[in-house]
Formats: sequence, C-alpha cells, structure tokens
Amino acid sequence: MKGPFGIVPVVVAALVILAIGYAVGMRGNGSDDRQPAADATAGTEAQAQAPAPPRPEDAPAAPAGMNAAAFWQLTADTRAEADNNTERQSELLEERLRRLPPEQIAEFERIRHGLDEQAYSWDLWGAAYVIEDGCSDDCFRDFRAYLISLGRGPFEAAMRDPDSIAPVVQDAETGDWENADDVAPDAYEEAAGEEIPTGDSEASGDPSGEPWDDEQQEELVQRYPRLAARFR
Repeated sequence: MKGPFGIVPVVVAALVILAIGYAVGMRGNGSDDRQPAADATAGTEAQAQAPAPPRPEDAPAAPAGMNAAAFWQLTADTRAEADNNTERQSELLEERLRRLPPEQIAEFERIRHGLDEQAYSWDLWGAAYVIEDGCSDDCFRDFRAYLISLGRGPFEAAMRDPDSIAPVVQDAETGDWENADDVAPDAYEEAAGEEIPTGDSEASGDPSGEPWDDEQQEELVQRYPRLAARFR
C-alpha cells in the first residue's frame, strides 16, 4: 500500500511529458511569435527599394527673368539648334518666346531694340557696304538683325572693330540677312492677345559716328581691309 504522497511523482512526470509535447508541436507549426517581426522587416526592405517621391528641388526650374544674359543665351541656344540657319533660328526663337510670360517677351524686345540702336552706326554700315558692294537702308537694317542673331561674341566684336568680324559673317544671300527677323512682337501678340507696348523696334534718326562718302569706294576698302579681302 502506497503512502499519501506516493502518487505525486507520477503526476509531476505526466505534466512534464505534456509540456514537452506541446513545445515540440508549436515548433512544427512554423508560426510563432517572431513571424510578425519578420513581416515588418520585409515591409521595410520593400519600402527601401521603392523609388523615392520627387523632391521640390528636383522639379524643372521656372524660366528666369529676362535680362541681357538670358537674351544672349536664347540667341546662342537657337543659333546652335538651327545649325547656323538664320531662318530656322528665327522660327525657334519665336517658339521659345511664346512659352514665356508677356512681360519677359516685352523685356526681350526692349533689349533687342537697344542693341539695334547701338549697331546703328556709320562704322557698321560701312562694313555692310563693303560686304555687299553697296547697302541700302533696308539692307543695313537686315544686317544689324543678322549681326545680333550671331550672338554676343560677334556682336560685341563688331562694336569694337567692324572689320574684325570678317571671319564670322556671311554675305546677305549666304547668311540670309532678310530672315533674321524681330520675332518678339508676334510672340507677344500671341501670348498676350495685344500688340507689344514697346513701340517702334527699329532705330531711327541718323546713325552715330562719322559719315562716309559712298562715291569714294577705295577709302571704304582701305577702312575695312579684312572684309574687302574676303568679299571683294
């Protein structure tokens, strides 16, 4: 006959066996308390691999305000894109200007008008005269527009010494002077629905500097020896 505590070791042993079996069964299921943590880690990795949303600083910049630097940059860009074709450059320039606010188009025209007035000189008219072996008012207007279309470097060089542009300029036919158009008024009218407020865009009055006599051709040739050597 067993004592009052003889059954205790048996009960304890049975409980230990049950606990071990339960633990083994849980491992076999493959789903434990660590699974949510693994899922969270996978989600974090997926987010890290996804492309980041665009930041404000990555967005295209709005057009800068129009000034002399922007004017010459537009001129250079369109000249290069047109592969030095004057008519195509005028078309591209008008397309670019139409995308700008009307006030910037008006400022572009104001800058261009100022450059045209600077170039309205007897010195530059003489250069055009030698290139073409004669150059009327209309011819000289076209030449100034063409000179501006060539860009800042040639324009400023011509203002310092018109004869220095001999390696750069073309004659009226080859350079297509007539199609170096002032396109800002048309671009402004399309953008704003009204005429550009800057008034007449052409230089007026008498050219600056000392006049020359077109009857004295030899003097002009001597005055522009490099242009004469190339175009005469």
